[in-house]
Formats: sequence, C-alpha cells, structure tokens
Amino acid sequence: MSFGTNLHMKNTEELKSARARKTSSSKSLGPLYIVLFLLVWAGLVYGGFYYSKQYFDQEIKNIQQTNAMYIQEIKDRMDSLTNELIALKGDLSNTDETISSSSSIQKELNAKIELLDKQLKNLEKSLQILKEAP
Repeated sequence: MSFGTNLHMKNTEELKSARARKTSSSKSLGPLYIVLFLLVWAGLVYGGFYYSKQYFDQEIKNIQQTNAMYIQEIKDRMDSLTNELIALKGDLSNTDETISSSSSIQKELNAKIELLDKQLKNLEKSLQILKEAP
C-alpha cells in the first residue's frame, strides 16, 4: 500500500504543479492582451482621424475650385457687360448728335443702359459674396 499511496501523492503533486503553471501563464498573458487591444484601438482611432482629415481636405479643395470657376465666370460676365455698356454709351452719344429730336429712342437707350447697370451691380455683389466665401 505504501507504493499506491506514494503514487497517489505523486499524481496529486503533479496536478497541483500543472495547475500552477496554467494559472501563471494565463496571468502573464493578460497584460499582453490588454496592450494588444490598446494598440489596435489606437490604430483604428488614428486611421479614422487620418481618413476624415483627408476627406475634408479633398472636399475643401473641390469647393475652392468650384468657387474659383464661378468667380472667373462672373468676372467674364462683368467684363462683357462693361464692354456692352461702354458700347451703348458710345452709341448713345453718337445717336444723341444725329437724332436729338427723337426722345423715344433716347428713353429706350437710357432704359437699356440702366438695366445693364443694374445687372452689373448685381454681378458685382455676387462676386463679392463669392470672394468672401471660404
């Protein structure tokens, strides 16, 4: 019986030793898992911020390009209206000399000039608004 008792005690000691090794190895892996989790989490947060920054930068660049295109279009229209207004003023002065008796034509020309002048002022306001936009 002493051999059986020795064998039983030996098995019990081996089981206790195996349990202690499992417990110690799982305890030492806990902080490693926490560190890995924090690294993955930090990487995801950084990636999200980086992606959103890139997205917003691209959208701002697109808006700036669109605004520049609209400003150029408004400048072209203003130049066209200015040239047309100058031509009309010249025509009016020439017409004034030759047709001084015809007041109805002069009124129409003045009305056209006033209309063009209003359009020019509206375009200048639109240009100012676009210049102030980010």
